[in-house]
Amino acid sequence: MKILLVAPPWMDIYGNYREAAKLGCVSPPLGLAYLGGAILESGGECRIVDMETESVSPEDLLEIIRAENPRIVGITATTPVFENARRIAAMIKDRFPDLTVGIGGAHSTVVRRAVLEQSPMFDFQVCGEGERAIQEISAALEQGRSLAGVANVIYRENGEIIENPSRPLVENLDELPVPARRLLRNDLYRHSLPGKESAVYGTVFTSRGCPFQCVFCSQHTMFGRKIRLHSLERVISEIRTIVEEIGAGHIIIMDETLTLNRKRTLDFCAAVEASGLKFTWEGWTHASTIDEELLAAMKKAGLIRLSFGIESGDPEILKKIKKSVTLEQIKAAYKAAAKVGIETRGSAMLGHPYETRKTAWRTLKFIRGIKECLQIYLNVACPYPGTELYECAVKGEGGMRLLTTDYTQYKRYGDPVIEVNDLSSRDLKRLQTIGLFYFYLTPRRVWYNVFKRAGLRAGIKNVLAVLIGAFNALSGKRK
Repeated sequence: MKILLVAPPWMDIYGNYREAAKLGCVSPPLGLAYLGGAILESGGECRIVDMETESVSPEDLLEIIRAENPRIVGITATTPVFENARRIAAMIKDRFPDLTVGIGGAHSTVVRRAVLEQSPMFDFQVCGEGERAIQEISAALEQGRSLAGVANVIYRENGEIIENPSRPLVENLDELPVPARRLLRNDLYRHSLPGKESAVYGTVFTSRGCPFQCVFCSQHTMFGRKIRLHSLERVISEIRTIVEEIGAGHIIIMDETLTLNRKRTLDFCAAVEASGLKFTWEGWTHASTIDEELLAAMKKAGLIRLSFGIESGDPEILKKIKKSVTLEQIKAAYKAAAKVGIETRGSAMLGHPYETRKTAWRTLKFIRGIKECLQIYLNVACPYPGTELYECAVKGEGGMRLLTTDYTQYKRYGDPVIEVNDLSSRDLKRLQTIGLFYFYLTPRRVWYNVFKRAGLRAGIKNVLAVLIGAFNALSGKRK
């Protein structure tokens, strides 16, 4: 059976910062590659289309479907791009009414049967991890059976919506098929790196799950709070494929918290060195889980960049959002990373529950004051379904006011869908823009990002993209 997997367009969620997002946020759809691996493992055929990265229009997609003649089209979607997925699915159903069309991903997992109730263009949806579900779905349809009993699936039958039981999370991730990265246009996924204007890169999960309970995150709905692991042998094998077969010299590790287990991180570094593979790598982690000795080992094994979640510069807000870190730990983490020569990034957010203009400015001053932090992602809090933040917004806790339930507006860069205490939606948007100028317009960061980091041409391109987006945001222009 042939299955077409589709990642819908998503760049519009960055609004005025769309051009900046093109330079730093394009990532291989690794989840679809896992599904592709599962389909191939069970003897099926698969094609993956990343509409944004491959510049595939809806009309182009319809032509691909006509030429490929798949039995199933599966679309993945987060909350902000769910409406894009619905529109594409409706076009597919209109042109190919007998084609089975399904949806999966984060939004489907959180909202559950409401997806099918509100979206007649979908025949089924997958909730949670989908590798085994897609194998069972394809087997059932190939044999002319219904989807009854296929765990993690909600489907239509005889005009009714039927919700099957959930399946336990896969404990040993090595039991999952190897992601079919060969189904991706790997040459299109490029990243600006320290010392390089642009380089092809690949992505790897070494684990799934996160034990932290940050109120703004919904990852636990998909992967749980318990950490589940790939063996280091499997991880190195996947990296070898990326380096030797795809030709990528850089790896982004997609784990929620890269250094959660100190010993495993050191073992990974040792395995990388023993492999003889030549590549650089980066990831995200929690400031409370690192120290200088660990960072030095990671640097020796090829780590060149590390990102920390700052989220707020106010200690009370950090407690309210259950970040489980202190301002002192954050500052110490950046100092330690800089000392061993690792480039650092950070993410911060405005508009948390209990936020005020005063606490928001504390955040802006705090991130500006971390001189070792060279790049920042400054978001406005967005109450995605499945998060505790969403519940706070719905209930009005912490002074929050939810302005809309239109998911197409749920963007971290655009017109905020919340207000909180003395901060209106317009205030939050302006503070976000002002905060970006305030952070980047320091001599150290201008010198590093424009002239030193990846060369003058890349520096000018990156800075102009951010500045144009910021000016448009301040002037009220929309994209």
